Amino acid sequence: MSEPTTQAPPEDPADGRDLRPNLGAMLSRSGGLRLERRLDTRPVHEFYATVAALAITAVLIGGLVALAGVSPTDAYSALYDGAFGSVESALETLVQATPLILTGLAAAVAFRAGVWNIGGEGQFFAGAMGAYFVSTLVGPLPAPLLFVAMFVGGAIAGALWASIASVLLVRYGTNEILTTVMLNFVILYGLSWLLAGPWQSPKTPYYQTERMDAKTFLPRFVDDSRLHWGFAIALLAAVAVYFLVQRTSLGYELRGVGVNRTAAAYKGIHVGAVVIAVMAISGALAGISGAGELLGLHHRLQLDIAAGIGFTGIIIALVARLNPAGVVVVAIAFAGLLNGSTSMQVGTGIPAALVEVIEGVALFLVLLAAVACRYRLRRRRQIHD
Repeated sequence: MSEPTTQAPPEDPADGRDLRPNLGAMLSRSGGLRLERRLDTRPVHEFYATVAALAITAVLIGGLVALAGVSPTDAYSALYDGAFGSVESALETLVQATPLILTGLAAAVAFRAGVWNIGGEGQFFAGAMGAYFVSTLVGPLPAPLLFVAMFVGGAIAGALWASIASVLLVRYGTNEILTTVMLNFVILYGLSWLLAGPWQSPKTPYYQTERMDAKTFLPRFVDDSRLHWGFAIALLAAVAVYFLVQRTSLGYELRGVGVNRTAAAYKGIHVGAVVIAVMAISGALAGISGAGELLGLHHRLQLDIAAGIGFTGIIIALVARLNPAGVVVVAIAFAGLLNGSTSMQVGTGIPAALVEVIEGVALFLVLLAAVACRYRLRRRRQIHD
């Protein structure tokens, strides 16, 4: 008589064999969901993702405001009034958007070529310093020539400062992220030395230059507004960048380098020359931004003429998907958020820290949407034995 068969006990997990059911196989058999990268991200996908991000942002901001004891309706009303609720607020939003458009374009051009220029802040200061230096040299030039000379000086200074990182990258393979970030600090310390010495105004103990001559002030579109001609220059720069990227041989080459440097080199593109040219253009755009802020608003060099403008430009370029027209739209929207947040704080008494949280949440969710639209959820096919 045969002995009754018994089921062998499971092996001890300590022997290294995992006897638990395979989770992937279970999902496959049960028709579970999986995350799949889209082969082609269409504009409609980006639109839906952005709308969803903005809707979630509105809900989260409303919750945060309610927790602070303020009516979300009152907060949103104050936000809109401060951004676009009147002609004055709308013009001020465009003032805030002007440097952001240029630094956003600077980042977009470099990123298109796969070059991570994180030095927009330093190149912004280089442009302001270049414009100021030229204003002390040119003498009594007619106004149009004077403005051209100062902006050219700012563009050259920004391009030269950015080219330090690109030459190090091409010649020695130095990481451009590290060099551009470090150059931001180098130029700030250099400017501090100048403002404490050769360029310091003898009339004040503060680190600043003398107020520039009135003939160097950029004209304004409206007498009662701070909106100056720098905004028009920013729009022209956006058109120029679009034409450069989409309609020129250099634009074709920089896009090729951005996709695959090895393939571009096999195609006959001089990758090193393209990288240096692209960084020079990127630095020039950031330099023009600095020159515009100096000549249009501040009229004297100070250490606080840029409140993170270069770094904000990077965020704007990424949110805009490196598209010049998108950079203009996103920069204006972000400037409206800045002005509206300030108005919301003043009008409702929301703490300043909460205002910064609101700005951060909005940017984070929009950036997350830019990534999320590249993927989709697909149901796994059921597998039958």
